Amino acid sequence: MSEATFLLALKSTIDFLGTSIAQAQVPAVKFVDLGNQVNTQTLFASESDAIVWEFMTLQEAPQDPLYRVHFNIGARTVNDPGNYDILSLVGQVKVAFPVDSRINIFDYSGAVVGPLLGILNVSSISVMEQAYD
Repeated sequence: MSEATFLLALKSTIDFLGTSIAQAQVPAVKFVDLGNQVNTQTLFASESDAIVWEFMTLQEAPQDPLYRVHFNIGARTVNDPGNYDILSLVGQVKVAFPVDSRINIFDYSGAVVGPLLGILNVSSISVMEQAYD
């Protein structure tokens, strides 16, 4: 499998899981890939809460077909003076990506879900300050 194929499947898996988290909220929130400038600008101009993510790095570790991937996934809230909403959203993200979990990687980008292309082993998670105000 090529790196490009794996990266597409990884991105679509994160998109699938993130969208599932966002749509499960009451009321539903948006899910935004910060690499999508149009959606990001629209989000930042709005008063909407959202689950956000950004791809950071992909490197062969130690070599193909094993990869080390770093990505940020979290939340952005606007009218949340006590930070309760953001902590709730981040909690939902942590439930979806728990440390030591094994998440199947499929290509969700087409009309039909593709075959299993790998497994994402979540090795660490940390909560950082909100950076998307």
